[in-house]
Amino acid sequence: MTHTRLTQLVQALLDAPTSNETVKEFAQSWINAEGTPKQEELTKQLVSVAEQNIALIDEVIDYARSERAKQSLGEEGAAKLLQHAKDLKAQGAEFCDCQACVAAKNIIDLKAEIM
Repeated sequence: MTHTRLTQLVQALLDAPTSNETVKEFAQSWINAEGTPKQEELTKQLVSVAEQNIALIDEVIDYARSERAKQSLGEEGAAKLLQHAKDLKAQGAEFCDCQACVAAKNIIDLKAEIM
């Protein structure tokens, strides 16, 4: 794993519209600390942040069925998300496939190299 690849994944977390504010703040702090001992410290926390914020496909299905999803995405948007998540689950997916979750999964997959 290269530092460049890790930087791309952290930037993807920052850029993803579905990343929550905590993740975005962490990612921005990591990027701002480029080349410093602080970045090394944050890198040690990176996998934990990714693990805590990746959405399981069942969580996406539950969310898509919720009133909150209908209010946030509209009836049609929530229905589309629900169908998409069910399709992913039928294909064997364990996690959400949004940009934020894909970046988080890629970071988790690098755990042995990061730690």
